[in-house]
Amino acid sequence: MSSINSSEDDKKNENNINSNVKSISIEEKPKEEENQNKSNNNNIIKLSDALKDPNIYNNIKSIISAIFNYQVDALNDVNKMERDFKTIGEKYTKRLPFDYMDRLKKFKEAILLNYTFLFKVASPYRGLFKYYKDSSGEVYFEPLNVQTQDLIGIRSNLRLFARDWSSEGIEERNETYKPILNELKSYFKNKSKKDFENGIKVLVPGAGLGRLLYEIGKLGFKVEGNELSFNMLLFYSYLIDNNLKKNEIIIQPFIHTLNNLLNFETAFKKIMIPDENIKEELSKTETGELNMIGGEFCAIYKEKINVYDSIVTCFFIDTANNIIQYIEIIHNSLKLGGLWLNIGPLFYLHTDNPNEVNIQLGWNDIKDVIIGFGFELTKEEIIETTYSSDKDSMMNRVYRCIFFSAVKKK
Repeated sequence: MSSINSSEDDKKNENNINSNVKSISIEEKPKEEENQNKSNNNNIIKLSDALKDPNIYNNIKSIISAIFNYQVDALNDVNKMERDFKTIGEKYTKRLPFDYMDRLKKFKEAILLNYTFLFKVASPYRGLFKYYKDSSGEVYFEPLNVQTQDLIGIRSNLRLFARDWSSEGIEERNETYKPILNELKSYFKNKSKKDFENGIKVLVPGAGLGRLLYEIGKLGFKVEGNELSFNMLLFYSYLIDNNLKKNEIIIQPFIHTLNNLLNFETAFKKIMIPDENIKEELSKTETGELNMIGGEFCAIYKEKINVYDSIVTCFFIDTANNIIQYIEIIHNSLKLGGLWLNIGPLFYLHTDNPNEVNIQLGWNDIKDVIIGFGFELTKEEIIETTYSSDKDSMMNRVYRCIFFSAVKKK
């Protein structure tokens, strides 16, 4: 059995994800027999209700299991480091100008700090697990079924928090988010206050941890994010649900990436999140509104016609199995005169899986398809940026991203 300290207060709101900005929903494709009676209306259910679906329930439970197992998994890495160190023998270990065991102690402290944060994220969902409490108050859970991909996702999310929600990530965010925000402000600059009150709707597919969503909302738009990853949704939900103070949470997200360190101590950098008080900043706009929809982009949006005033894709279009279908759905979902903004590479995430469809096109091919669907390209340039990088690392991948704006003309 797995043991995790608990308190009665931690059990409040189990099995529930609610956003004080606006609820996260899971939007499912309607059954074929229901389509006859529904016109462009998909079934939208809150995540708490979605947990009644066995597939969604098991998905969420798997992620929460991985979060609860984070400390054990990370300490296994430290234990291996200690074994390896002892294996090489004193002949070599005595040549180090520092105490290696003190370094391992720093890793353990960092892991505990990260787990303190992760436990807060996962704690509301402990009701998904069978457990009992002994006389000392210790809580014992059923054995956790932990998937490797979920563990990897959690470690990745720690770094993404540094990118999206800390002062550490400002430079990288500015490289990708600022061009988008500037174009949005410019394109809709002549809209009246009443237009914004009525709702200028922006869709952000692949919204991740939601920073771009938040920045667009601060401009006064009614912005809807879409994210497939429940891992991302859980972390976004925690961030939005809780009225966190600026820099309230401290994490050490770089301890799991030890390659290419000029100074090893940078692995222990402490990152403070969030870098803004989210609710306080959003309250400054009268019309801005955030909403997050969980689910697969094509399944959700292929039946939504002429709904959005703008669609923003950031590091997203190369997640497509069929990028032509993405373009079609974006075109159909936009209103006439609607603005599509895109920034990102063409990395094509599905190329390593031989069992998945993967259509790879160059930018010039994609541009022809975009124009063929009825868009007019109004801007096209290359922007170089990193993604979830460590500025202190000796190596960072630089993406030469396509940044374009396109207006739906027909």
